[in-house]
Amino acid sequence: MAIASLVMGLLWVYWIGSILAICLGYAARREIRNNPGRIEGQGMATAGIVLGWVGIAMLAATIAMFLYLRKTDTNRPTMRETRSTAAMIERPGTAQECFACA
Repeated sequence: MAIASLVMGLLWVYWIGSILAICLGYAARREIRNNPGRIEGQGMATAGIVLGWVGIAMLAATIAMFLYLRKTDTNRPTMRETRSTAAMIERPGTAQECFACA
């Protein structure tokens, strides 16, 4: 389990690997603690746990960055909200207004 935890922590398969690395790492550490001297791999289990938490932190940072960029991007008007250049030009109502001197 310690080896599997380390491998999953290294792979980060769409961050699902990070969750598996944490679960397997803690299970491996518990098994190693219950059988001292017979089973080894404490370092690999710890490395898997650390890499799993790093993967979770990266996921949280990615989600936060996505939400931040999406929030700042929503302040811009969409294509439907923008007016075309022709619509922005003021058009006089009559011919006299068009040729009148100001």
